[in-house]
Amino acid sequence: MQYGSIIQNGARGFSRNAVVLIGFSILYAIVLGVLVWAGSSLNLRLEDSDNAHWGALLAYGVVLLLQVVVHLVGNLALINGALMAVKGQTFRFGQLFSETRQLFNLLGLHVFAATAILLGLLAFGIPGIYLSVGYWFAAFVLVDRKVAFLDAMSGARRMVTPHWFDVAVLLLVIGVISAVGVLAFGVGLFATVPLALCIGASAYQQLSQGS
Repeated sequence: MQYGSIIQNGARGFSRNAVVLIGFSILYAIVLGVLVWAGSSLNLRLEDSDNAHWGALLAYGVVLLLQVVVHLVGNLALINGALMAVKGQTFRFGQLFSETRQLFNLLGLHVFAATAILLGLLAFGIPGIYLSVGYWFAAFVLVDRKVAFLDAMSGARRMVTPHWFDVAVLLLVIGVISAVGVLAFGVGLFATVPLALCIGASAYQQLSQGS
């Protein structure tokens, strides 16, 4: 893997669309934050009440469902934006949502991948570490190739396995870039997270061309 080329291409794609990606990240964080606050408030109210009203329970369930939906839509939008960015495109805000039809596909991917990784970690740890790296690009495969989540998982694993250690090193770099945003009281995450995803999309692009 050509780390320099991957990082440069990802950074260029991000810089072309920085306003849209950062703006969306801020909006995403605000909406999700409001929903988390609402869920916490309802949960406290339910705990303090001896006889929980069905309306409050329903409201709490709806808020939890909305949290999941917003999380999935946000993930899809950022991954789609990162893929468009590294392909040299300059896009508008609304174009981030062009792949929202993959919502249930991404949900299945999250559930199955998390379960497989958890079981792998419980089985002496090494299988879980292998799968956590192997499945990292699965969402990019799902959005880019528009395949079912099981095909995305197997495709990502086949693509990564020959370059597993190289990919693991790159993911550490991506993790460091994301962590830099935390140092600025978390505000920097609005820039470093989409930048890290653009670098990830650039790595996916290079791996796809080589596979």
